[in-house]
Amino acid sequence: MDAPHPLSAAALFGLKDWVAVVTGGGTGVGLMIAQTLAANGAKVYITGRRADVLETSARLHGAKDQLGEHAGEILPLVMDVTDKESIKSAAAKIGEKEGYLNVLVNNAGVWKSRPAAKPTDGPEAFGAAMFAEEIEDNWQQSFLTNATSPYFVTAAFLPLLAKAISSPAKQVGTVINNASISGLLRMTQNSQYSYNASKAAAIHVTRQMAYDLSHENINVRVNGLALGYFPSEMTTGASNDDNQSNYDVEQFRAFLQSMGVKTVKRMGSPREIASVILTLVTNDFLWGTVTILDGGFTLNLPGNM
Repeated sequence: MDAPHPLSAAALFGLKDWVAVVTGGGTGVGLMIAQTLAANGAKVYITGRRADVLETSARLHGAKDQLGEHAGEILPLVMDVTDKESIKSAAAKIGEKEGYLNVLVNNAGVWKSRPAAKPTDGPEAFGAAMFAEEIEDNWQQSFLTNATSPYFVTAAFLPLLAKAISSPAKQVGTVINNASISGLLRMTQNSQYSYNASKAAAIHVTRQMAYDLSHENINVRVNGLALGYFPSEMTTGASNDDNQSNYDVEQFRAFLQSMGVKTVKRMGSPREIASVILTLVTNDFLWGTVTILDGGFTLNLPGNM
């Protein structure tokens, strides 16, 4: 069979013999990303704390009849991104089995809570609600998972990522940190302070790691994603038996309108995640970027950027 044209989608985005890790890959956006990479040929390790969720997703979404004849595979690997020993153990297992890592997607994230009152309730009520928020279970956990863990997970996998250039792909290793548009806005999205602040930190950590890891002695690409709303356990509250999430479109539109956003009519789709992920993964000319993928949410609120 003739080789595909070098500018065809198959040539541009083929990931045969690539190895990837997607944290929080058992559900939601992480699962969408894992499916994208595997469908295009990669061996994808999905990580998380819930072994049963990972195994179910690998079985249901990693099968050849789901991914295609020329696809890679999805493999479950338990790893807690907030536990350094767990991270170290997972990196050692992949190093022993694979010897290199082409792609690391730091996707795991949490949303904890927001104050029970609103600014419209006045200074006493809103101040009391803000002060009542938990420090450890809310603020510290948000920063630990959303902003700190990408730093430590990347550090543990860095030697394997540096070896990607010698893998069959012959491209430098790449890190994608999945942040959020919440980290770019001045508007608090109904006062979700801890989440938004942690995502702003995640974006800044991404920029700083991109700078340091581009050093010629390391040569690893780092880019970020600032996502809007996509169906996940975080945005819808649950997953179905296939570990995928659904949502009510009209309720979602009403929620956005409560924040002054009227032109975004739906959440994003797996297809829209996929096209961006494949570009970030395969384009060796993208270094240190933060890609906004939000259906125009931030465009509605330019004064909040």
